[in-house]
Amino acid sequence: MKFARFLCVAIAACASFVYAQTPASGYPVRPVKMVVGYPPGGTLDIVARSLANELQKELKQSFVIENRAGAGGLVGAQSVLNAPRDGYTLLMAIGSHTVLPAVQPKMPYDTLNDFVPVTMVGTSPNMLVVRADSPARTLAEFFQQAKASGLPPNYGTPGIGTTTHVTAVMLERASGVPMNHIPFKGSADTNQALLSGQVPVIFASIVSAGPAIRDGRVRALGIVGEKRSALLPDVPTFAESKVPGVLGNNWLGLLAPAGTPAAIVNRLSAAIATIGARPEFQANLRLQGVEPQNVGQAEFGRMLAHEVAAYKEVARSAKISNE
Repeated sequence: MKFARFLCVAIAACASFVYAQTPASGYPVRPVKMVVGYPPGGTLDIVARSLANELQKELKQSFVIENRAGAGGLVGAQSVLNAPRDGYTLLMAIGSHTVLPAVQPKMPYDTLNDFVPVTMVGTSPNMLVVRADSPARTLAEFFQQAKASGLPPNYGTPGIGTTTHVTAVMLERASGVPMNHIPFKGSADTNQALLSGQVPVIFASIVSAGPAIRDGRVRALGIVGEKRSALLPDVPTFAESKVPGVLGNNWLGLLAPAGTPAAIVNRLSAAIATIGARPEFQANLRLQGVEPQNVGQAEFGRMLAHEVAAYKEVARSAKISNE
């Protein structure tokens, strides 16, 4: 009898050990929370909800969106780090995640070491945009006219320290053409400033400026990226216009807090790779002005590290700060 009891205990212990070693074997066994650090209704929120819906189908468990807006995404990110590192609290982030450590003097966490990449799902690159009646038809013409005027052209962005602001500074430095920054309170105000003639040029993402480009009210002269966006294939990249090294892809992707079991991160990444290949999911992203980009953990991680380093250098040299 004692031996039988010992055998049962030993078997149970072994089973517990095996389960502990393979945390993804039954993951997820309860609802998973995906935190969005911005209010409901925005592009990141809509894409996160679409992804959550597909993950629910793929992994047979609820994925719930929680909006924790504040401080440009810092509040939401911090809430994820305060939760257990068990794969049940994740962060749906956007490109500003890698800009914040460059422009925020006192970060409450380490952007690269406190999070691990899961998957990038899409991008909405930044562009230089002028009104349709602008005499500049190309980026080269814009630079030539700016130099000829003898005055730095004013440009608008949604605010100091935004991805669009940093993109503008990088373009300014790479081209050697000085410009004067006029910050506005958000994308809507920035777009209106261009349409009303308050500024002759703005920097904006496909999400915010895409509709006005497609209906002919404004024109994009250049866009961030190694290749042209399929959403706006007629717009050349900055690199094509001989202004390389300009960042501002405005990626959207899923992150997990550091310490999350690798098996769980791998399971999530594999599931999203399957989802990302589905035409209906890709169509949903494009409707939001987001170009599908299914980028796995390793490549996503390298991109994050590159952006953090590059943005820090630009913010330091240009003295960009949200303080």
